[in-house]
Amino acid sequence: MLIRRTFRAALVAVCTLSLIGAALWWFNRTDDAPYAVSADGPRVTLAYDGERPDEDVATFLTVFVQRLAAGDVQGVDALADGYPDGSGATRESSDFLRPLAASAAAGKVTARVAGAEDTRPLSQRLKAPGGGTSQADLTLADGKHLRVQLAREHGVWWGYALAPAG
Repeated sequence: MLIRRTFRAALVAVCTLSLIGAALWWFNRTDDAPYAVSADGPRVTLAYDGERPDEDVATFLTVFVQRLAAGDVQGVDALADGYPDGSGATRESSDFLRPLAASAAAGKVTARVAGAEDTRPLSQRLKAPGGGTSQADLTLADGKHLRVQLAREHGVWWGYALAPAG
């Protein structure tokens, strides 16, 4: 009788811990990025001024520059779809992005990426883990500049371009 109760208690404990573990995994998982570097798109060379960012930011910036070099302004704008409150800014970006397509395709693009930080309140961090913000300053082959605001939501980087600095 005692063995049976001990077994049941152990079984209940294991099941409870499994459920708690599954819930923690579910809320802390990172979604795969909904974008990838295209093998069919233009080949771009992205160099970093300073420290190279983590692989997810580097992938985002490569996709951004590749879509820009292809003249795919809608594709660049789609990279802001997951940015918190940033999708409205993409409509404005199309006007200044179109002329930069040739500059992005002309040669090496240099990026300076700020370190990521997460300044959201704790309640927001718990509700949506894997967040953070950063920015990248891009210098195109012909010397034109572009700033990209970056935000990480649920472990995926999103971003949109701000008007060129010069």
